[in-house]
Amino acid sequence: MKLGIRKIRHILASRVGDYSQLPAGSSFNFAAFLSSALEELPFTPESADFQESWKYDENGKYSEMTLTAAIRADKETYRPVLQQLQGKRFIFEVELISGVKYVIGSKEFLPTFTYSDAISGISSNGFTINISLQSLHGVLLDSD
Repeated sequence: MKLGIRKIRHILASRVGDYSQLPAGSSFNFAAFLSSALEELPFTPESADFQESWKYDENGKYSEMTLTAAIRADKETYRPVLQQLQGKRFIFEVELISGVKYVIGSKEFLPTFTYSDAISGISSNGFTINISLQSLHGVLLDSD
């Protein structure tokens, strides 16, 4: 669903306090759990797509979330940033044009970040990023 995403930010999970016990869909002040500032990830806003769905299995209810976006910029400028994010322990915050902020992940449920050089239908001078998460609490609202 295209929500009008304005910003995608990230922070190392080790710089975030534990809020994993919050109930599903909770609203909380994310900034109160941070020991350093969030870093912004550049992307092309109209390319961002966010999906969250709730599913059930033999263990109960859980959330599956994906966020995809394109980064259309000089590859060599942003490649080190993307390499740093891939395979590491980061938590993400997504800010919508409306000002609503979603927190993706926690210390207990860390999202997966991947990227590729292929952007279909556009020149190859960019990347496609993907952030995915399966969790029990789902995406949380930042009430700052």
